[in-house]
This record gives sequence, structure tokens and C-alpha cells, in this order.
Amino acid sequence: MPEESLPGLLLRLAFRTERSPARIAHLSGLIRHQNRLPGEYLFSLPTERIVPFASATRMRVKEADALTLSSFAAAYPPLASVRMDGNRTTTAARKSWAAIMSSRYCPSCLSGSASPAQSRYGGPWKLRWHLPVSYACVAHRTLLSHTCPRCGGLPNRPTNTERQGLILHRATIGLHPAQCRRPLAGADGSPAPVCAARLDHGRQAARVPADELRILLALQHRIDQRLMRRPSSADAGQSALDCFFFPDLIVAAHVIRLSWPDGARYASSTSLADLIDHHVSSTAARPRGPGPNARKPTTWGAPEDPAECAALLVAADALLGHEERDDAEVTDRVRPLAAAAFSRSPATIGAALRRMDVSPALARSLLRHDQGFYRAAGHRHARQRLPSRSSCFRIEHVPALLPQKWLSIHFGDLLSRWADQTDWKVRHLRRVGALKLAEMGGGGTWPDCAATLRIPWTTAQQSLRVVRQELKSQDLWPAFEASVESVARQLDKDADRAHYGRRRELLESWQVPARDWAELCEGLAQFGQGATSPTSATATVLIWTHVTQGDHLHSPLVGTLRKSGCSTQHLVASVNQLCTPANRKGSKRELLRRLAAYSDILATACDRFVDLPQMGILSI
Repeated sequence: MPEESLPGLLLRLAFRTERSPARIAHLSGLIRHQNRLPGEYLFSLPTERIVPFASATRMRVKEADALTLSSFAAAYPPLASVRMDGNRTTTAARKSWAAIMSSRYCPSCLSGSASPAQSRYGGPWKLRWHLPVSYACVAHRTLLSHTCPRCGGLPNRPTNTERQGLILHRATIGLHPAQCRRPLAGADGSPAPVCAARLDHGRQAARVPADELRILLALQHRIDQRLMRRPSSADAGQSALDCFFFPDLIVAAHVIRLSWPDGARYASSTSLADLIDHHVSSTAARPRGPGPNARKPTTWGAPEDPAECAALLVAADALLGHEERDDAEVTDRVRPLAAAAFSRSPATIGAALRRMDVSPALARSLLRHDQGFYRAAGHRHARQRLPSRSSCFRIEHVPALLPQKWLSIHFGDLLSRWADQTDWKVRHLRRVGALKLAEMGGGGTWPDCAATLRIPWTTAQQSLRVVRQELKSQDLWPAFEASVESVARQLDKDADRAHYGRRRELLESWQVPARDWAELCEGLAQFGQGATSPTSATATVLIWTHVTQGDHLHSPLVGTLRKSGCSTQHLVASVNQLCTPANRKGSKRELLRRLAAYSDILATACDRFVDLPQMGILSI
């Protein structure tokens, strides 16, 4: 039947031929030497099983494969996390939201249509009912059921520690496909009888008000559309956009559950919030493990009750913004809940969620922050390389020090409110602003960003300490973040951005050619021969500083002298002497003007990939 599952087909064939499901499985090649029908067959059939099974049932291999959850693997990513390793498969599937072994069901669907076949054997056990995100039947506008109306148990889950198989009581003959196969308690050690209640007769699913049911069905309809969609070349772009739909929804559900009741505002009604509250409370009431230091268990799997699962998923969808998902808004909504969730849970919980393959917007909101930056300590993983915002610019477009022009345009409000500021403190501000921009454009912790910008670790740490202390004491940190965001928005808009990363790379071993230095000094009064008099090395450092917008103390030439054990005192003093405002007159003032013009030409040459060491810039 359409959408039928493998266990559903075996139950129907067994009832029709008056054989047990185990016998049907043996005749069709699913059972060989051991009388076992493993639960992992629900996910996929091995090659050595699917070919004889398809032959015995007169199906094509593709049709046989469609009876297993592998047919949903492309649309539902959690299925990819399930490893086919025997008895651990079903537990891992439940924890990762990949599948539910004891299927939910719609009684109306199981009762079948008016056709002769379905009147006698019932409707199909639908494959999608094994997915945790299937909680309602849109066709019959009702929530699914998950327990037996007579015994109250899960129809296909063992009552003891027996390994979960594909079908419970697989050797029993004569049960209708819609009858409960759960064993009842036996008396005096006698074999436990089967419940055998009909699941398609008189079963009422959990009732919810009409307005809420409309919301639940709307989300289920969107879920079903994605599950049943078959990829094609025409919607390849849309498929790329949808690939994070289910991972995002599941992780958002975890965040809602772990931060509860902080996320109660995302439940669309009080009754839906009560359902989530009941689920969270019942989970918290579970006994701890043995030992005095045992932690309370963490529930990774989906709620078994379809109503509770529906309420949790609807709240998760609201947290993500429903169908219209804005990356910045998703991050702003999820981040405080994620912080609350991780503060109440073991560190391993947050680390596990951060490792999940979700959309960039959601991944950003799950990363831990420490005083405005990605946390630099603790567990490190690839997600920390994710930019902290959706940016059009990259880290290569960020200088080591924010240019003065950027500072005057975007930091005016902050600077006007900053008391007791000095040039020294503002320089630290320019460096911290560059680190934050680097995180926005390239991701990583602040030490990662500092390394990319060629800023020494100790220098970056000192700048962060100074700026945090100054701005937080005056409640100016929000103004700092707003100013950096203003710079980021401007960089997003700029079509022709300076490539500071390329400039740093090309100027790593560059020095002013002797011919260019001679031309730069032409017509100027001769400088003295003192220790602080300008030299070609002085010009090299100043030009590098201007082109890369870096700190002259971190220029490659100064760094080379420092690594070789030579003194940098004379070179640094020469740079400082030339740049001191009191000395900007006469020949020194003209030299600075020429160096600035030369630097502009050199910056253009860097952007054009000119081979700098081989030719004088003034000849370009």
C-alpha cells in the first residue's frame, strides 16, 4: 500500500496467509540461520536480504527499499546519524530523533478505506509514523495515538530488557495488523498473553482546542511536505535552503526543553505550555543513576506523547521564526535561551548541541560568549570558526587597527560619552574593535582573530582588559557593540573593500627599494645622521603601517630585528620622532606627505598583485 512500512507489510501478509510474521520473514529471505527479525531492518535492508526479499514479494528492489526509513534519509538528516551496529541502533535512533521503533498511529488510517482489501486487512501502517516529527494526521485532522486503548502500553515495545525487534511477538499467528501485540502480565509464570486490542476501533486521540489544532496541523503539513518531497534539479536551490529545517527544529526543541520555563512565551497557548511543562516535569522526576554523585538523566529523545511532542515542536518553530527566518533575529531569540539552558546542564550537553550540523544562524546562537567575544577557554570545536554574524565581508577585509576615519564616523557617540579617554586608550579601542570585526567576518575566538591580524597574543589580551574595564565601568559596552555593528554594516555595503589580509601578506618581507627612497628624499634638506634620523627602514615601517593599518611596533621589520636579538630602540625612536606632532614641519612634514602618497600607490599595487620587491613603486 502507499506509504506502507516494512513491519506493516509483514503483518498484513502474515494475517492474509494465516502465518506468523516470523514465517513470512523466513519465506521472503529476511530471516536465515537465527529466528530473529532485527529492528535495524526498519532503517534499511542489507544487500544480502533486500534482493531475495524483493524477489519473493514480487517487488523491484527500489520498491522494497521504499518500505524502510532509508527512503526518508535525504529529506530527514537525523537518519544519517544512525549506525547499523545491532542492539545499539534503536537506542541511538531514539536519542537522535531519528526514529520511534513502536510506531505512532492514526486509528482512522488503520481502519482503511472502503476497498475490499482494506476492509479486510485494514489500512497501512505508514512509514512516516516512525519519525518523531510525525505527530498528527493532516488528512483526518487529528493528533496521532501512541498507546493501546486497552493495556495503555506501546503496541510494539517489549516490556522487559529484550532487544528491540522489528515486530513484537513475531511468532504469533492470527493477529490482525491493527491489533496490539504487547504482552500482558502472565499469571503463575505462564506465558504472557497478547493484548490483541484493535487499535483502529473507537480510539480517541488527545483533544486540543480547534484554534490550537489548526496551529499544530499547519506545522505538521509543512513537515510532511518536506518529508514527501522528492529532490529534483529544478528545486536544487530550495533543497539547499531546506537542509537545515529538521536539524534546526530539533535543536531548538532541545533549547526550549533545557531552558524551560524561560521559553514559555514561544508556546502559542497556555494549554500547549502545560503540555511542555508536563513533559519537562516528568523527565525531571525520573530517578537518578546509582551513586551519591549521579546526575539526573538528560532526555535526548522526542516526547513519546504526540501531543507533548507537537507542543514542543510548535514552540521550537516559533523560536526559529516560523517560515520567515531572519538570521539575526534567530540568533537574538535563541542566544539567551541557550545560555540559560547550558547554565543548568552539564557542560557535555552544550558541547553536544554545538557539534550538531545546524544552520549558521542557529550555530552562532549556541556558541558560548565571554564579555562580548566567543569564549576562548574550554572545549574547542570547528563551530567556533563560524562568523558571529552573517556578513558580506571577510576577516581579510579587517585591519589590525580600525582606521581613524572609521572611528570618527561610527564611534562618535561612544567617544563623546567616554570619560577620561586618552590616545593610549583609544588605540586599545581601535585594536579591540578590529578583533570584534574579525570575529564577525571570519569567526574564531579572540586569540584566533589576533593571530590572523598579526597581533601578538599579549597585546590583544592587554587591549581587551583595558577596553573592557573602561567601557564596562561606564556602561558603554552596548555602545561599543553598536559602533562595531555600524562598521560591519558599512563593510557589508561596500563593493570595493580594501584587502588588508593580502596587503599584510605581500608586505611581509617588503622594504622600500633604494631608488624609491632616493626619490622620496629628493629636494629635501639633508636629515642628520643621529640615531633617530629618518632612514629607509623608518620609511618601510611607516609605509607598512599606513598600507595595512597596523601597529608599527608589530611591523615585520621590527619583528625581524626583535627575533634576531638586535635592538629595535633606534628604529622605533626614529618612527616616533618623525610622527611626533611637534616635529611635523619643514622637511619632515614634506617627507610624511610623500610617504602617505607613496603608501596609497603601494596599497593599489597590492590590490593589483604587483610583484612589489622587483620594481620601484614610483615607476608604476
